Amino acid sequence: VSMNKLPKPMTLNRQKYRHVDRVEIEAHEILDRFLDSWRQTGGMRYGYLYGTYEHDTNVPLGIKAVVKAIYEPPQDCAADGVNMLDDPNAETVDRTAEMLGLRKLGWIFLDLEVMASDSSKYVWSRRPDTYFLRSNECVLAARLQNMNPSPCKECDDGEFGSKFVTVVVSGNQQNELDYVAYQISQQGMDLEKAEGILEWTSKADRCRVAVPSRDRYVPAIFYQDVSEFGNKTTHSAQPYFPVDYLVVSVNGPTFPQESDPLFSCSFPIENRITAPQSVNALRAHLNRPENKPFRPTGQLKCLSDFHFIAYL
Repeated sequence: VSMNKLPKPMTLNRQKYRHVDRVEIEAHEILDRFLDSWRQTGGMRYGYLYGTYEHDTNVPLGIKAVVKAIYEPPQDCAADGVNMLDDPNAETVDRTAEMLGLRKLGWIFLDLEVMASDSSKYVWSRRPDTYFLRSNECVLAARLQNMNPSPCKECDDGEFGSKFVTVVVSGNQQNELDYVAYQISQQGMDLEKAEGILEWTSKADRCRVAVPSRDRYVPAIFYQDVSEFGNKTTHSAQPYFPVDYLVVSVNGPTFPQESDPLFSCSFPIENRITAPQSVNALRAHLNRPENKPFRPTGQLKCLSDFHFIAYL
């Protein structure tokens, strides 16, 4: 192979821009219902955010991701994490959302640990001196962003970056339940896309650059830091480098001052053991008193539930 065709060395820099400026959840009930499963079982949970991208009036030329529903795919939940399972209905849910004028905006997951001294408080584990995203979460988020690229007419391949966001529900500095949003940088997406060069490790705050072999060429990768004297220093990213170099902070999630949600929230959420979707649940939903009267438009109120529509 010609040396001119081999990938050149890369220096990781903290990305100063983001593709989404803010995440907004349309109603508190959307997040509350997502948390209900953890309150009942103590198991962690994840889901996909569906909604729309809209203009953010708080930022010049800003873009906000407005979450209108959270879909929960099949998963094995435990007190210390989630095992993602294959979802046979993934394409059907995406098509249903598209017909409703929605798209997949990102994903959300729980990382909550109750304090031993006070059951109403939560451990502050994600902080500046530890990590904001674990290495495995970072690699997975980069993969999901690569699977959901943003269209761009100015690029040769018609794509650039991604507006796909990651929302984490965890404890904050005041040991209160909080939620924060992130994205993975363009360099992180490129590393994940380049045949597995980016690898996660057992060290939560460190990612690893794959080891070169006879069958795989891995370019030299570096990252820059600022010393205690204010000078820029360059370090080799092999074998490990800080995860924070790939993480971009996103404002939110926030909630609107006046909520007018697109969907109601009364039908059982998919793939839950505590309240499974079933024919009996469908019958109970249709027989609810508030679902019987017709709206002035002639549509039943029960049809305005995203989980109900996806179930049908």
